[in-house]
Amino acid sequence: MKKWVLFLLSTIGVIIIFQICYGLGVLRPSNINWLMMARHDWGTHYLGWAFYKNEPWHFPLGKVMGYNYPVGTNVGFTDSIPLLAIFFKLLAPVLSNDFQYFGIWLFSCHLLAAYFTVLLLRLFKVNAVVILVAAIFIAANPVLIHRGMHPALCAQWMLIACIYFYFLDPTLYTGKILRYQFVVLMLSALINPYLCLMVAGFTFAIPIKLCFIDKTIPKKRFLVYLVGSLVCAAFLWYITGMISFGRKEDLGVGGAYGLYTMNLNSLYNAGGWSTLTHSYDWVSWHQYEGFMYLGAGILLLVLLLIIYSIFVFIDRRRKTEKYPAKKGIGKKSLIPLLALVLLYAIFSITLVISFNSKVILRLPAPAIFIHLEEVFRACGRFFWMPYYLIILFTIIAISKSRIPPLITTSLMIVALGIQLYDIKLLLTYRHLPSGTYTPPMDNKNWIDVMRSFDEIIFFPAFQPPNIRPMDYQDFSYLALKAGKPVNLAYVARGDSRAARQFSDSLNRMVENDSLSPKALYITNAANLEHFALALQSGSARLNMLDSCYFIYATASSNKTLNDLSARLNAPDKTAMDSLMRKIQIKREFFESPQIPPSKEKSIRYWIESLNFGKNVLSMNGWAFIDTTQNNKGDSIFITLTNREKSYWIQTRQVQRPDLAAAFSRTYLGDAGYNFIAFTDSLKPGVYQLGMVIKNAQGRMVYNPTLSRDESAPVNYIKK
Repeated sequence: MKKWVLFLLSTIGVIIIFQICYGLGVLRPSNINWLMMARHDWGTHYLGWAFYKNEPWHFPLGKVMGYNYPVGTNVGFTDSIPLLAIFFKLLAPVLSNDFQYFGIWLFSCHLLAAYFTVLLLRLFKVNAVVILVAAIFIAANPVLIHRGMHPALCAQWMLIACIYFYFLDPTLYTGKILRYQFVVLMLSALINPYLCLMVAGFTFAIPIKLCFIDKTIPKKRFLVYLVGSLVCAAFLWYITGMISFGRKEDLGVGGAYGLYTMNLNSLYNAGGWSTLTHSYDWVSWHQYEGFMYLGAGILLLVLLLIIYSIFVFIDRRRKTEKYPAKKGIGKKSLIPLLALVLLYAIFSITLVISFNSKVILRLPAPAIFIHLEEVFRACGRFFWMPYYLIILFTIIAISKSRIPPLITTSLMIVALGIQLYDIKLLLTYRHLPSGTYTPPMDNKNWIDVMRSFDEIIFFPAFQPPNIRPMDYQDFSYLALKAGKPVNLAYVARGDSRAARQFSDSLNRMVENDSLSPKALYITNAANLEHFALALQSGSARLNMLDSCYFIYATASSNKTLNDLSARLNAPDKTAMDSLMRKIQIKREFFESPQIPPSKEKSIRYWIESLNFGKNVLSMNGWAFIDTTQNNKGDSIFITLTNREKSYWIQTRQVQRPDLAAAFSRTYLGDAGYNFIAFTDSLKPGVYQLGMVIKNAQGRMVYNPTLSRDESAPVNYIKK
């Protein structure tokens, strides 16, 4: 069968698969409803692209300022596929407002996976029917379908392309092999860092094979190609902003090592997506990143191949005559590929080896290995290359066996039928809507209010009011439609130093009655007290819409805005008046007898933010008695003490379920705290900040707070 016929039939198969999985409606560029209604990663992928499209060009080229404002982000860190984002931004003037390319991208990924499968199997001279079956196996494989949640990571066709380049005849295609591999590496650098690192493995393995095994390129060319490829990939990352050579945040995430690993049961664990096989436990939900289910059809073929191989091995040992040698790929030429498989397998499993719900072995790992795992923390993904090799070479091995072709072909077709039936839940679970997106909010009024300001600021910084799950996407979408920057986002990596600086600055601005007249502030009832000084002084106006509150400086108001706000407040006038009366009540420190400090540091604490404002003090963080295993029912107080008097205030409890695991305690959920209080009643002077924890049995422990380097006490100066 001619190659173009195989491509045509494979394309038809991919179209059918794609219609079943997503629906061809997602290919329509103006259809964004399926992205925003997902309430998951798709929404932030679209928002990252949409804000990027509407902004002027920056350097680096992938920089986005209006999303995650004012820190900004990179279109790559929203997984919006920089390759396409940059290309389509060039065409932004002629694109529709709701233009999206994610549907076309997903379809292309399935199509190219089938395309390179056809090329690879033709290279091994597999019969046409088996090639078509293999193309469907690959285009509908569980990992690719499951990973549809992250379109950028669906470019797994690049791994199949690299495998194809690896097996091309080096005597005929040496120059082309290196050029093809270079192109795929450059594309991967503009798509996703994880895939780029996987492709980079072949950028080492292929020239090593050509230079040291096939001996078709000299060592000098090997070094020039290798260094040149890596430098070019790093350069693309630099100009797009994926890396920076300045003083930036460490991309590693502490504590991520061994978390997102691949479980040893992953190849046969369907995770609830199979109609024929059982599901097995993971150590934790994080191991979904190592989802590698082969499917019942492929598992059947693997089992048959193992049985056949055992039979051949026994038969060879039993017979005196040798089987005739087959022409094929030399064993030495497989060494770089097998080394790469082993490397990726180790990296995906890590040295924290788990099986079902148990960690069965922890091996010591060098610091550089742990750090790399923390940078690429979703390490379970790195088994994708071995995964595809298992599928592809199981099919190739069976089709090239001594079993009659009619039987092997029939077996492949039956296995494909079993495979598709087995994963039908995975293939059909998405029911994606189409059309434009309308957030479940008062869209027109929100957009009208937002258009009156230069920036949309949520308080606390980068946190939505949580009126519904993942409402940051809805508010970001409304800000997008209003053409305003917004300090909301979900990004893969962020500059936490800059975010902390902005958050602290925002806290001081809000609590010290210094609201910007250019900003619209949005918050919820739990955080209104931070605006108390501004609302009490009359320098800010409180308004309500969609169960949350928007506040703006009266200096920025105009008649149109005030009339709109009054109309929006009218249905809730009674509740608003009651709320304002509560805000007028100042929460203050109360005088109390002094408690002598403990001789030893008996309170373990962390101050996440601290603001000493004009007649106001706010603070949040966590604290617990260091000797406790369970702080259930403990109360946390903040004290201000001088030589004469001590003033206390009880903090509000914030649940911190993360601390128990971090400090190996039974329960520390009551360790979180926050408070804001006025200091009008305090006399001018210098007060030392301290903490008191009263446990459930009534025992009190007091410690003065120290600076982060513990070199000096933290003092509050009341003027």
